[in-house]
Amino acid sequence: MSVPKIQSRQLLGLLSILLAQLFAISAAQAADVVVQPSAGSGLVVKDNTGAIERFRVSETGLISVSGWPTLPEQLSQMCINSGTGVLGPCAATVGFSLPYAATVSSPSTLFNITQSGAGGTLSAAISDAANTTTVMKVTTTGLGNGLDVQLPASSGARGIDVNHSGVGPGVFVTSQGGNAIWGFVNSMSAAAVIGDGSSGEVIVARHNGAVCGLNIGRCAGIGAVVGRHDGPLGIAVRGFVTDPEGGTGVLGQAGISGGSGVAGRFENVNAASPTTTLEVATNSTGNLITLAKSGTNVARIDSTGKGFFNGGTQTGGADVAELIDFRGNTPRPGDVVEIDPENSMHYRVSTGAESALVAGVITTKPGVLMNATVEDATGLPALALVGRVPVKVTLEGGDIKPGDLLVSASLPGHAKKAPIQIRPGTVIGKALQSYSSGATGSVEMLVMTR
Repeated sequence: MSVPKIQSRQLLGLLSILLAQLFAISAAQAADVVVQPSAGSGLVVKDNTGAIERFRVSETGLISVSGWPTLPEQLSQMCINSGTGVLGPCAATVGFSLPYAATVSSPSTLFNITQSGAGGTLSAAISDAANTTTVMKVTTTGLGNGLDVQLPASSGARGIDVNHSGVGPGVFVTSQGGNAIWGFVNSMSAAAVIGDGSSGEVIVARHNGAVCGLNIGRCAGIGAVVGRHDGPLGIAVRGFVTDPEGGTGVLGQAGISGGSGVAGRFENVNAASPTTTLEVATNSTGNLITLAKSGTNVARIDSTGKGFFNGGTQTGGADVAELIDFRGNTPRPGDVVEIDPENSMHYRVSTGAESALVAGVITTKPGVLMNATVEDATGLPALALVGRVPVKVTLEGGDIKPGDLLVSASLPGHAKKAPIQIRPGTVIGKALQSYSSGATGSVEMLVMTR
């Protein structure tokens, strides 16, 4: 049979009429209208001139629409039923038009696109400069990730790339419970969080203390930046400079914008820890430590450990002392000690009255400690050389009054009032206090050996 030429370019309307006449099955019809083209040919619909092909159904079942890009837009959508092969309007749940919204309950991924070519997979943009709405919004009330980005191990690409030319934040995160940003790294050559910049601060952390309220103590242990290392011999916070012209590895400042506080504080809160709280090390010839006031250096410790103080030094002790080696019983603070004649450069607790070997008294808290280095063993006694120290005394020589000269007593480690006839080299000092009761006691003594 011959097929009349099509008079309308409304393709989708044409398809509906044509399919209703040729392919739709109805109980009211006596029989289908069958077109049986020969092998290699098909059913063809052309325009009113007969020169332009509009629609073709091949003998093998393939359908082609040659002029699709130039056809007017239609409101209805066409679908092929996978079960019956019928082409017709799509069901309400098939496909989408914009704006589009749907709620679907399915265990499968609702939107899955794989790009095997060189192009992108998904692009979304807002072209209106005055538009303040969000380009893409991800919301979840489940336990899964809001956004999951996976890159192969060999990839050098960015998981998320934000190219920002405005003044707002490139990435902004608000958290009411969990961590706002959490980075995890499992490589020695990588970093969990890294920031690069050619001007401005690279990474800034600000804490406004809003949760503190009037109870300032609530924020006493909260840091705007916290470094934590749970491994052995690790460094929690590290700052270094690579510019040959110099720079500052770590800078702590207080008093900015009229504030107050401490620019730097170091604590060792473990009472049982024997480690150093603050350690300064250098391989250079410069100073270990420099202290300045209003831009002027007032004190420094050079690379050899020598200290320089513009205003002098002031300590809590009242004497100058030096560490000593000893033999026998350990000398205790207040003990009278003498030179050990059997061991060169060593001392011992005094052993007899009016000994000419006496060297002085072991100090309790020296103001200045001589000949001490960081390598000295702890626990060595310190012998008072100059100043005022407490000394153990007895009444063996009579009551002691301020100004009395003191010498060693027969009781080991103790002093007594010197006799009228004083042997040279036996005096250890001059009493500054009285003592007249009890077998033994203690008085303040001015060191004065002679």
